[in-house]
Parts: sequence; structure tokens; C-alpha cells
Amino acid sequence: MKKERLESFVNENRHEFDNMEPSDKMWDAISNKLNETPKQKIRKFGWMKVAAVLAVMALIPTILYQVKFSEKAQTAKAAQVDPDVLELMEAEAFYAQEVSGKLAEIQKCYQVYPELKSEIEGDLNELESMYLSLKSDLKENISNKEVIEAMIENNRNRMKLVDDVLEQINC
Repeated sequence: MKKERLESFVNENRHEFDNMEPSDKMWDAISNKLNETPKQKIRKFGWMKVAAVLAVMALIPTILYQVKFSEKAQTAKAAQVDPDVLELMEAEAFYAQEVSGKLAEIQKCYQVYPELKSEIEGDLNELESMYLSLKSDLKENISNKEVIEAMIENNRNRMKLVDDVLEQINC
């Protein structure tokens, strides 16, 4: 019903709506704007954005390389400077591997002797925390013989503990 009233009002008063038309100047301005070719936007600092992206892309591999190989380079440098340090580090690696192998044997026995797990792992965790502390000290000064010797001694103690346990349980 409202729609019909609106339509009838518009139809009755159409002549009042049509009396206003834009001037010829307005049509000329609109026509000129339609015929113009659009101007290209000037990009300020576009080359700087490209240069920044290229710089970041060049720096990322360099940073990754530095982070990944800095520890190896430090170890190699220490070995070149002092052959005793290399020998101590090889001994430390040997003991660490031996202890890991014997720990694997003990862990197989946990099913037979479940009470063994809490006793052994408590002592081993204490030695392991000391070992990790020594290892962090070693990263600060790679050619520190005293730290490497302490790490080897720690591994000897861990190996002695593991050997004693394996000897006692005969698993």
C-alpha cells in the first residue's frame, strides 16, 4: 500500500522532478574526465623496498651459516691451537658413548627390577646435570683443559656407576 502511494506521488509530480538539469559546463567537464587517460602513480622509494628485500635475503643465509658452523669452527680452531685439547675431547666423546651404551643395557633391566630405575636415575641425573654444567662452561672457553678433564672424570664416574649396577644385577 505504501509503495502504491509513493508511485502515485512520483507520477503526479514528475514535472517538478525533471525541471533541474545539469548545466552544459558540467556535462563538458564530465566528458573531458571520461576521455582523459589515467595518470600512472609515481611510486616513491620503490627501488629502496627492492633493495631492502634483497639485503635481507642475502643476510639470512649468512646468519644461518654463522650460527650453524660457529661451534664446529670453534672446536676445529681449538684443536689446531692445542692438540692436547683435541685428545681430551676425543676421550670425552668416547666415554660419553660408552656410558650411553651401558645405560641402554640397564634400561632393558628395568622391567625385571623396577625399583632399580628410581635409584640409578637419581644418581645419573645428578651426574648428568653436572656434566651439562661443564659442557656449558666448555662452550664459553673451548680450550679450557680443566673443564674437559672434569667432563672426562664425570663420564668415568658415570661409567663406574653403570658398570657397578650391571655387575650387581646380572641382567
